[in-house]
Amino acid sequence: MTHPPAPPVPPAAPKTRPGSVTTAVRLQILLGLFLIAQSVVGFVYGADAADAAEAELEAQGFGMSDMPEGTTFETGGVTSFIPIVFALLLIVLAVLNNAGKRPARLITWIAQPLVLICGGFLAVSQLLLVQFIQAGIDATGGPEDLDVQAVVDAMYGAFPAWSTVIDYGVYALATLGSLAVIILLAVPSANAYFRKEQAQTYIPGAPPA
Repeated sequence: MTHPPAPPVPPAAPKTRPGSVTTAVRLQILLGLFLIAQSVVGFVYGADAADAAEAELEAQGFGMSDMPEGTTFETGGVTSFIPIVFALLLIVLAVLNNAGKRPARLITWIAQPLVLICGGFLAVSQLLLVQFIQAGIDATGGPEDLDVQAVVDAMYGAFPAWSTVIDYGVYALATLGSLAVIILLAVPSANAYFRKEQAQTYIPGAPPA
């Protein structure tokens, strides 16, 4: 007795991407785009910002030698490409997370906390830049009449006004956004989306599922 040929196994219905994953993906892409924009702004205007800060120092009768060791106002150069590389990594992870690739979610859970920590550190260091420089001057016995606020204002004044939107966008997306991505990719709906599908098998004579 011969059995009729097994009917082809119907392809599994495509998984529906939940809103939690969609939101996490959008946050990752948005952060990547903001990082690229911030790097481009730094590359274009960084030299002008450094010149403006040094010019303000000279106007006060001081120079970079009067600033704490390691102080720099240059935001462009080769270092501006590092955030771009990381931004591209985030965008690639976002695309793979969007497709439900499990390794991408695991890598995201490693990379995103690092982004959160670095973003928080950069946000605090920028918001408290004047205080940090002043503390360094005080610790090294630098000039007491140096107006650090004026120097920092001169540096930021070299950037276009709209660049502050990019800066604060990066800080918000790197901190609160990263925290949201970590949580959104761990909720039950995301777990179901990333769950490995079981291969369907056909048993002759078995009733259809």
